[in-house]
Amino acid sequence: MSLTTDFLARFPSFTGDVATLMPIVEPMWASYYNKPYASNKEAVLNLVAHLMMVEIGGESLQTEQSKSVGSVSVSFQTSSRTGSMYDFLNTTRYGQRFLYLTSGQFGAVAV
Repeated sequence: MSLTTDFLARFPSFTGDVATLMPIVEPMWASYYNKPYASNKEAVLNLVAHLMMVEIGGESLQTEQSKSVGSVSVSFQTSSRTGSMYDFLNTTRYGQRFLYLTSGQFGAVAV
């Protein structure tokens, strides 16, 4: 199957225009993940979804650190890795899932 077909199967409710965005995003993902698509399809699909969200200016996740009601004040937590690729990927749920899938944090390895 192609990346586009797999993407549409994995994210059927994706709100972006996949036909328009896929030609833009498809050549980009390998710059962020230097492994073949077949090595971890789920990670690549989440990375592509993240890149599409960035292209359309959608969904930005920020952790709320504090808020006030009196004079209306909200502040968001910033990462300790400011300006890093981690920060960029951590801005959407798809990027966060990509980070999880590629971090090697899958629990204990059976021996």
